[in-house]
Amino acid sequence: MRYRWSTGSLTWLIHRITGVILTFYLIAHIYVLSHLKDPQSYNEIMALMKNPAVKISELILLAVVLKHAFAGLRITLFELGVSTKYQKSITYLMASLVALLWSIGAFYFIKEAL
Repeated sequence: MRYRWSTGSLTWLIHRITGVILTFYLIAHIYVLSHLKDPQSYNEIMALMKNPAVKISELILLAVVLKHAFAGLRITLFELGVSTKYQKSITYLMASLVALLWSIGAFYFIKEAL
């Protein structure tokens, strides 16, 4: 018997992966913040934040946060009693909202970078 991937199972998998990514990000973020004890190290980190690679990683982080948040909202809707027959349409709606909000965020990120 072969397992068939559906919209719900793919969304579940992506939600778990983004959760793991965010966990590692938070650990790294707390580590970096705990080492900002003097103005010189703060200025070095702020100079690093202007690097284009860091800006691109911030855009990726924004996408991960949005995807994880809207997948969690989708799960909450189903737990509150929304019928699972709307699973595909809700998944597509959430993905559209993620794309829209990411596009708006990317516009402001790029505007700030230039």
